[in-house]
Amino acid sequence: MTDPSPHFAPPSRSPHHGGAPAPGTDLAADLGAGLRFAGTALLRNPVAYLVVGFIYCAIYAVIVIGGMIGGFAAMFSRTDQWTADYIPVAELLLFLAIMVGALLLAIPFSLMWQSASGRAAEIVLQGGRPTVSQALVGPWRIILTSLLYSLIVMVGMLLFYVPGLIAAVLFMFAIPASARGAAPIAALKESFALVRANLGTAIVAYLVLSVILSVGAMVVVGILVMTPFIVLFELGMYERLRGRELPEPARA
Repeated sequence: MTDPSPHFAPPSRSPHHGGAPAPGTDLAADLGAGLRFAGTALLRNPVAYLVVGFIYCAIYAVIVIGGMIGGFAAMFSRTDQWTADYIPVAELLLFLAIMVGALLLAIPFSLMWQSASGRAAEIVLQGGRPTVSQALVGPWRIILTSLLYSLIVMVGMLLFYVPGLIAAVLFMFAIPASARGAAPIAALKESFALVRANLGTAIVAYLVLSVILSVGAMVVVGILVMTPFIVLFELGMYERLRGRELPEPARA
């Protein structure tokens, strides 16, 4: 387990072995290393990540589809009162309330998936191969960190959207820091310090990740591995910006 302190020495600017840039000193090298780490980890642990992804996506589907069915049933249960001049405001509000309730019900499962992905990513980083059970549920430390991160970003989004984007970038390394042992508040502080010291790289990494996820969301496999890919990439970038090389994910 690494030191979760937000105070860290900047990476050395000297060339690394083989002439490659040292971790944390070259944008292209750091992004490439983070993407390779995330992609290779997924490819070498397909069973754990795909099975867990299917489980959580199935849970989301049941909750959302159930909410839609319940919302439509509640809305159309009073159609006998509708007339040509009647505007079903109450029925529409009821439908929206049921859908919001369904989405809120899905949030704990989202936090659990992020936490489990953090745990699995840490196992990969240490040279192991996560099992389905290890990639299914993570520790409370990461769950609480994910909850705090989500709440901060959500509040920021409600404040005219831009503050939410800023918060999403500033605290994008909170889950990796928590996966490496930091407590929730310490993880947020560490992410803030790391992004502040590497603001340009963090912004580009966030934009690259957003584009990849937009494309990945168009295919079923991309949806199944979206959450672990995010965490793996963020952990890879976190390690690089802390001046550490990324290991080769273990083979089967």
